[in-house]
Amino acid sequence: MTDEGEGSVNASPGLAARLCALALLTASGGLLASACADNESSLFVRQRMARTGSGGDCTVSCSPSEPSWSGDAIDSAYVGSHSATLLVGNQIVQRGDPDVLRTETSRVQLYEAEVRVFDTQGNPVNEGYVVPIHGIIDPGTGSNAGYNCTEVLLLDGATMDTLRGQAIELGRDIEVLATVLIRGRTLGGQEVEAAEWSYPVRVCFGCSPCADTEPTACCYGMPHPDCEDLEDVELSCSGLRGPQDCRSLGRTCAEHLAAARR
Repeated sequence: MTDEGEGSVNASPGLAARLCALALLTASGGLLASACADNESSLFVRQRMARTGSGGDCTVSCSPSEPSWSGDAIDSAYVGSHSATLLVGNQIVQRGDPDVLRTETSRVQLYEAEVRVFDTQGNPVNEGYVVPIHGIIDPGTGSNAGYNCTEVLLLDGATMDTLRGQAIELGRDIEVLATVLIRGRTLGGQEVEAAEWSYPVRVCFGCSPCADTEPTACCYGMPHPDCEDLEDVELSCSGLRGPQDCRSLGRTCAEHLAAARR
């Protein structure tokens, strides 16, 4: 699935407009006004990138033309938190000029994301949290934005605990929206902030198939000649539900689910 949505407005357009108006009244040059205009539409989240492969072989490519997902589905019985790879765009124009020895200041260094989670009625699931992120995004060229990926913690441990409890109590999927606000800083020292970007996540408990080995001693990593003859269960990438193998849990599936319910 590919998410074609794109947001590219500043999270505080009113404040930016007032600052620009003040700058225009107090500055005679047009350079400062141009910088303010850039900040109104400089940074945006394009999409959640898909991971291909399985298990430890999952890979991601950072380009708007690469596959993306429009929603995640995770089993809280087997994960304690959940992260996603987001593609972030930079629409600030290039300002570097080698002919006059002017360095490029329009690259954006991403440094934090503010995450809040809501249920489908708009009620907050958590109080929100700020997490560090990493990535440098080159400036756009012409009408094309520059892009790079960053990993964002969509559901932290406390939020996952809450959703796990709800899924167990209700016996069904819990649907939420993770709302992300990305912040960065240009190499020229200008703070930039993307518009809030929301992404749906479905959380269940114990809805993924889990396979025990025969003999069960293999589940605990104990040596046994028959363990080598068993076919591995193909595990899914983060963000997708898929089969579980007791050998990756270090105990039988029933034991793991019982412990996860506590």
